[in-house]
Amino acid sequence: MSAAEMNDNTGKNIILTKYDYHKNCLKREIYAVKSIKIPTQNYSITQKELADWIIDVSSPKEIETILSEIRIVKKRTNNIKPFLATIAVGLINKAE
Repeated sequence: MSAAEMNDNTGKNIILTKYDYHKNCLKREIYAVKSIKIPTQNYSITQKELADWIIDVSSPKEIETILSEIRIVKKRTNNIKPFLATIAVGLINKAE
């Protein structure tokens, strides 16, 4: 294995580790909320369903962006439930 191939493998491992870290952070943030009520529909989604759905649909960059937005929301107010409800509405509209 050449040095260039080793560097490529190392870079890939760092990206995967960073992605896994962001997934775990996102799950931790969402699991703090019991359930999210969808305001436009008479429906409620559990935190596990929402976290899995966001991870399935989003790219690693989008997950990183969502995490930074959650941090901004938490600086202004401790309640991230309305923000998560907005994400859930967007996912439902995207799925239809």
